[in-house]
Amino acid sequence: MPKQIGSSLAVFMVSDLARSQRYYREVLGFDVTDWWAERDGLSGLALKLHQAPDPSAVRPNAPEPGSDLGVDVYAYVENWAALDSLYREFTAKGAVIAREPVVYADGGPWKEFIVADPDGYHLAFGGIDGGRAHCSIQPHIDSVFLWVRNLDRAVDRYAKLLGIEVRQQDRFGHLHLFRLDGGAHLMLDSNGMENAPVPERGPVLFKLGTYDIDRAAEEAQSLGFEIVYGIQRLPQVSFFNIRDEDGNVIMICQDHHPNGGGAQ
Repeated sequence: MPKQIGSSLAVFMVSDLARSQRYYREVLGFDVTDWWAERDGLSGLALKLHQAPDPSAVRPNAPEPGSDLGVDVYAYVENWAALDSLYREFTAKGAVIAREPVVYADGGPWKEFIVADPDGYHLAFGGIDGGRAHCSIQPHIDSVFLWVRNLDRAVDRYAKLLGIEVRQQDRFGHLHLFRLDGGAHLMLDSNGMENAPVPERGPVLFKLGTYDIDRAAEEAQSLGFEIVYGIQRLPQVSFFNIRDEDGNVIMICQDHHPNGGGAQ
């Protein structure tokens, strides 16, 4: 069966919404909107911050028996190098550390530290020192770059293709950043591209998923993308490639499952 739940969010009732939003944005490095506060995407650490109607509604978790601190959310970090990097970032920005880093022999060993927010909610960050702890490069594609000649036009077209809001805070001069599901970014960059020739051919740069290959093709064409070679239909998968006005080629793919469903 295709994956049906993509993320979940813990809800914190806070005494001063603006103060909490500022703390999570400026101190903890979250992307904060009116709908959520997330770090590393909605499948990373994601919260909903709601204004409490009165102080009694602000209720951080109580400690479990034998502990002196309650924990309201746990964030699992891939290895100790990443965990130490987070700790240095938070302390440099003035985060309130409710518990300094500690190593527990059981469970890995396991290392964690705990951060407190303005209302006393506790966020624990921890992980084991896995086999990749010696490596500072993570096995995760953080961002994909597309070179474009007209940034405004490209941003509008890709926003409509992906169904993503265009936000002014995601524009950085000649570069625009789209925050994708799963924590990855699509970055459109027009630096030095004004007079660059459009390549006649090029490789597929990355793949996007769809649950309806025919509808996806219609949507892409309506936005001005060129369909390259048409839809290829195989028993396990259907796909087609699109090409934008700057020559960037992207694959759109639908997986076919035995139960007849499709997944990205």
